[in-house]
Amino acid sequence: MKKKIVILGAFILGVFISTYIKSLDPNRVYITLGQTESIESEVENTKKEIKNLKETLKKNKKTLNEYKEAKKNGNESIQTLMQKELEEVKELSGYSTVTGPGITITMRDSERELKDGQNPNDLIIHDIDILRVLNDLKKAGARAISINGERVLATSKIKCSGATITVNDTTYGQPFIIKAIGDIDLLSVAINSPESYAKSLKDIYGINIKVQENNGNKVNLFAK
Repeated sequence: MKKKIVILGAFILGVFISTYIKSLDPNRVYITLGQTESIESEVENTKKEIKNLKETLKKNKKTLNEYKEAKKNGNESIQTLMQKELEEVKELSGYSTVTGPGITITMRDSERELKDGQNPNDLIIHDIDILRVLNDLKKAGARAISINGERVLATSKIKCSGATITVNDTTYGQPFIIKAIGDIDLLSVAINSPESYAKSLKDIYGINIKVQENNGNKVNLFAK
């Protein structure tokens, strides 16, 4: 008897839900949680693109004003400005050695003992770890970055294989030494702040990360 009542109740509930769904506004669009997260991600990416475009526009306006000013001062000023832009392009593309203030980061695998049930890979540095650290440095305004002397470009491929990291098709063993040139304070915060990815690697997994500030850092040009 109880079983029949349960079945009847389930049937009535199903009919009720079906009727309710049909009664919903047909012009209204209903989305899942997964779709919501996807939309939120797209919105964030769009915001970043807009921000980058605004920064590019601002930079282009500044360059235009500099050319207008240089035109007033004659051809020599224009040549100086063009030479300055050429050096900036060479720096960004990796075709010039960059020197200046910055930081040096030395990374090694964790020396902690494995906990019961812990994955050994948790204590090893992976390519995603390197990429996240590089991304934080770029956000902090790093002008140039290298890993074990290998210049890192926007097109550089970084992948791990066991205890080694391959950068631009060249494989390196530990320690992984990352050099970044830029504002020392901003770069240091990007690595040492409580919210940074590097700090999480140190605190959670015991990854060895040491940061050294240097007023005379050097990042070599791309030599491939």
